[in-house]
Amino acid sequence: MSSSGNPTYPVSVIAKLLKLTERRVQQLSKEGVIPKAEHGRYELAAAVQGYVGYLQERIAPRGAEGDPEKADYHTEKARLTKSQADMAEMEAAKMRGALVDAEQMKEALDLVVAEVRANLLNNAPTRIAARAKSEKKEASIKLIAKEEIGAALRKLSTTDPTSLVGAD
Repeated sequence: MSSSGNPTYPVSVIAKLLKLTERRVQQLSKEGVIPKAEHGRYELAAAVQGYVGYLQERIAPRGAEGDPEKADYHTEKARLTKSQADMAEMEAAKMRGALVDAEQMKEALDLVVAEVRANLLNNAPTRIAARAKSEKKEASIKLIAKEEIGAALRKLSTTDPTSLVGAD
C-alpha cells in the first residue's frame, strides 16, 4: 500500500499491463510519466493514467508552436490549400496586369536607367553643344542645357518600363 492507501504493484505487473519492458517502465518513471509510489512499486491507476496521458500527448495535433515534424494532416492540408489559393490569386492579378514579375521589372528598370544614362551622357551633350555654339551668354547656355535635360526626363516619364523588356 502507498501512503495514499491505494495498493501498489511491482514493476513487472505494470510492465505486463502496459505491454512494456520493465526497463521502459523505469525510464518513464524517471521522466515523470509514470509516478512511482515507493521503491520498485507503482499505483496501478496512476501508472495507467500517466502512460495514457503520455501517449495522447505524443499523438495530439501540434499547433503553430509545436514541432513541425509532428504537425497533423489537417494543419498541413490547410497550409497547402492556402498556398494554392495564394498562387491562384497572384496568377489572376498577373493576368489582370495588377502584378508584374519582379525579375522582369528589374530588367525593365535596368534598361530605363541605361537609356537615361545614354541620353544624358551621350545625346544631350551633343544637342546642347550644337544649340549653344552661337550663344554667348551663360544664362542662355544654361537654359539650353535645362531644356535638353528636361526633354530627356520627359521622355523617361512617358516610357513604360515593361514595354522595354524583350525589346532588344
